Order: sequence, then structure tokens, then C-alpha cells
Amino acid sequence: MKTSNTTAPRVLRSYGIDPLGTAAVLVSALGFGTLATLTKLSYAAGVAVPTLIAWRFGLATLLVLAALPFERRRRGNLLGREPWSTWRLATAAVAVACFVGNTTLYFLALQSVSITLAAVLFYAYPVLVMLFRLLGWREGPSFQQSIALAFGLSGVALTLGWQWHQVDLPSAALMLSSATLYAAYIVLAHRGLRDASPVFATAILFPAATIAAVTAALVTQAPLLVEASALAPILAIVLCATVLPVQLFLFGSVRLGPTPAALLGTFEPVASVGIALLALGEQLTVEQLAGGLLVVIAAMLVRGERRQT
Repeated sequence: MKTSNTTAPRVLRSYGIDPLGTAAVLVSALGFGTLATLTKLSYAAGVAVPTLIAWRFGLATLLVLAALPFERRRRGNLLGREPWSTWRLATAAVAVACFVGNTTLYFLALQSVSITLAAVLFYAYPVLVMLFRLLGWREGPSFQQSIALAFGLSGVALTLGWQWHQVDLPSAALMLSSATLYAAYIVLAHRGLRDASPVFATAILFPAATIAAVTAALVTQAPLLVEASALAPILAIVLCATVLPVQLFLFGSVRLGPTPAALLGTFEPVASVGIALLALGEQLTVEQLAGGLLVVIAAMLVRGERRQT
């Protein structure tokens, strides 16, 4: 038994695969995949949307701020080497706004849509990132990008298609809007925060989301305090679906490189659906399965394209 445990990593390395980096990214995807199920459990415990967002990012902010001194000691300059021009500041500010909007719409949509549907719709964001890049650079799509776009749109259409009358269309539109804002955040953050420390970037994003959520809670008179029964899923969201996955993905992407890490990250919607099926007993239709496979393939094609460019 001991021999097999030590042999497996050697076999992986012989194929150029880093087992530790691979495991870190897969566990990260699994952690992110728990978010939707834990959110549903929080709603069942009576937690309102702005309250959940405030707790998630408020507690995560404390952990990130505690890590900033160590990051500064390790990296030195947290802001990066490029100058912070007015254009870059504006781009970063819009990126933060897109992140806050994406988070809000995602949690609002999860009140009414199933996790299986949410996973397919939200995971269309890599295709949307590709579209934003093509529009911004005014380039024609390559053959691989065209195939990815066709697969992604077909997957979303197939998921919503034949049983559209059974789907909460406004909530589905919220989830697609969340994916759109997340794609815009990725594109804009690449421009505005590209050489800044990831810890510094999250130290901006998380407090911004917290402030927005607390403001929304005060305006809507949602309680900021939660019942004891809601603490377990909320703390699990903070640790298992927010802080640890981010750090594990950063660790894995450093060892593997960004493209292999991104490709392994396509395990996230699979994990999200699997956890929902096991924990909540959700049903997976044939159309959702086929549509989800098309969306995942589209995401892999998009991320494989980035490796070549």
C-alpha cells in the first residue's frame, strides 16, 4: 500500500503532471462547487440575501486583511510596478462594481433557480469573456473560438429550451446577467489590477462587497444578525467556498501555470451539480446534462485558446 501511494505521484510526474498542483486546483474547484448548496442551506435557515453577502465577505475581509502584512513582507510592493493612471483607477473601480453586481445577482437568482440550472447558466462566463475580448480588440473569432461560442450558446439554449415553461425565466435572466458581469469583471480586472498582488486585490473586492451588502440590508431592513442554526452554513461558505479555494487555486496555478489550472477549474460546475444532487436531492434532466456538457466543453476550448495566444 505504501508503495502504491508513492508510485502514483511519480507516474503523474512522468507525464509532466504536478500532483500537488493538480490536487490543489481540483480541491479548489470542489470548494467553489459547494457555494450554491451552502447558499441554499443558508436561505433555508432564514438568512436574507444582503445578510448572507455581508457575512460572507465581511468575515472573509477580516482574514484577508490579516494576511496583508505577510503578503507585503513576501512581495514587497502590493500595488505592482505599473503606474496607477486615472484610466487604470477608473477601470479598476468599474471592475470592483462588476464584482459586487455579479455577486448580488448570483445570490438573488439562487433563491428561485435550481443549482443544476444555475451551474450551466453561470458557467457560460468563459465564452462571454471571449466575446468581450473580441469586441474590445475588434478581431474576428478564430475557428476554435467560433466552435466554443456555438457550443456555449447551444448549451444555454438546450438547458432553457424544451422546458422553458418550467423555468423561472426572470431568475434565469438574473443568473445570466451575473455571468455577464463576472465576465466583465475578469476582463476589466486584467486591465486595472493585472500586476497588483492578488491578496491586495481581494482586500479591495471583499470590503466593497461587504459595504454594498450592509447598505442593502439597512435599506431593505434585512436583519444583519442571524440565527445560530445559520452559522454553520455561513462559516462553511466563508472558509470552504471563499477563502480556502482562492488560496488553493493561486497555489495550484503557480505550480501548474494558468492554462492547465483554468482547464482543471472546469471541474467546478460538475462538483456544484454533484453536491446538489447528493445533499439536496435535486433532479438533473437529460437536457440540463447535455447543455452542461456543451458549456463545459466550450469553457475548455476558450481556455485552451488562451494558451495559444
